Amino acid sequence: MSSIEAFIAANRFGLGAKNDELSTISADPTGWLHAQLNARHAKVAAYDGLPSTLQALEELKGYREDKKMFKKARAAGGGEVTADAAKLKSMLKAQGKDYMTDVARRTRVIAQSDAPFFERLVQFWSNHFTVSSTKPFQMGLLADFEREAIRPHIMGDFLTLLRASTRHPAMLMYLDNQRSIGPNSPGGKFGQKGLNENLAREIMELHTLGVNGGYTQNDVTEFAKILTGWSIDMDQRGDGSGFFFRPMVHEPGPKNLLGEVYEQDGVNEGEKALATFAYHPSTAKFIATKLARHFIADDPPASAVNQLAVAFTRSNGKLLPVYKTLLSLPETWAEPLAKVKTPNDYVLSMLRASGTGGEVEDIKLVGAFKLLGQVPFSAPSPAGWSDQAKDWVGAEALLQRIDLARKIARGIYTKISPDDLLEQTIGPVASGETRFAVSRAGSKEEAITILFASPEFQRR
Repeated sequence: MSSIEAFIAANRFGLGAKNDELSTISADPTGWLHAQLNARHAKVAAYDGLPSTLQALEELKGYREDKKMFKKARAAGGGEVTADAAKLKSMLKAQGKDYMTDVARRTRVIAQSDAPFFERLVQFWSNHFTVSSTKPFQMGLLADFEREAIRPHIMGDFLTLLRASTRHPAMLMYLDNQRSIGPNSPGGKFGQKGLNENLAREIMELHTLGVNGGYTQNDVTEFAKILTGWSIDMDQRGDGSGFFFRPMVHEPGPKNLLGEVYEQDGVNEGEKALATFAYHPSTAKFIATKLARHFIADDPPASAVNQLAVAFTRSNGKLLPVYKTLLSLPETWAEPLAKVKTPNDYVLSMLRASGTGGEVEDIKLVGAFKLLGQVPFSAPSPAGWSDQAKDWVGAEALLQRIDLARKIARGIYTKISPDDLLEQTIGPVASGETRFAVSRAGSKEEAITILFASPEFQRR
């Protein structure tokens, strides 16, 4: 018999139960989760041998050169315009196909994973440090960002995670820092474009201190000056990570950030600033609030937030003690249906329940996320995707979920019993009404559709 705690472990911390997983989890729900708090889960065979960030940058460089040639040909009115346009279009199409492949590969990894808590944490931090396909030219870097800047570091400390995400080309490009030029730098004096505050602002507002974290607009400007020169290694001159510091565009002189003077020290100024933010009390509170909101409730209890913030501070930003504190909180286990699944969670939980992730074509996997309005790596802003019910619940959204549930049910109803599927997914929390509706459905396909569309399956 599966327990309510097993349901919470599989859904709130995991991404939905696979076949017979609930019965396994029931023996020791917290032990099942603690076993997943291990860096060994970062390595996945499906990701071995994939192109590196440097290779993606090389392709991007070729795309930019072709784009320049197209613009020149169009301006000159020559006959090369048609050929260059076709080449450019072909490159963009290939990039879009690679993006779809990346999303589908990632989806299959999660749908088949035996460490779904680890995968949820990867997604949590990937969303916290959002990069997005809203800038199409960097689509080839998005999956690399998650695999290289996020996955290897989520069991380490927050500063390492912050530093890796900030230095990755996908983040630098997404927030335009490669275009930021110190006004008094040699590059600035030669008339190149000026200071860009995007990265500085989002690191402070969205990645560390939070919007009410105690900084001013002047701090944003000073931090932007500190980050000038943090750029992308398009010509493979750096350490192989894709990051390159350009001293010729770094703003010289001292900067005053959060009341502290940063003497001129090149790239080290930015490293020092990131460390200051990582260990700041406002960051502890901000990260604790986001974790509590994601794992406990849309409006998380203050006591839970405070305990998580204390764990963050006492451990100097080490993340493992924070996760263990989260698992120890009574609020975490108090209400099995406190959160509404985002479209991402909903799709993944159906794939895990049905065991179909590995069989579905790339275009259909991506189409499932697209139907519900949450395609991976395409958040509409640097704030990332919301995980609050108010942003996902509505009549149209419910109809779309039912439509997707019906499509998945149509593909699996001959392979699995609806009654067995119910017990293996929502059995511990299924209401009498849901059980009755599933048992009295007109067909197996309809029964599975009702199950996937039920309130219990749509919540975690």
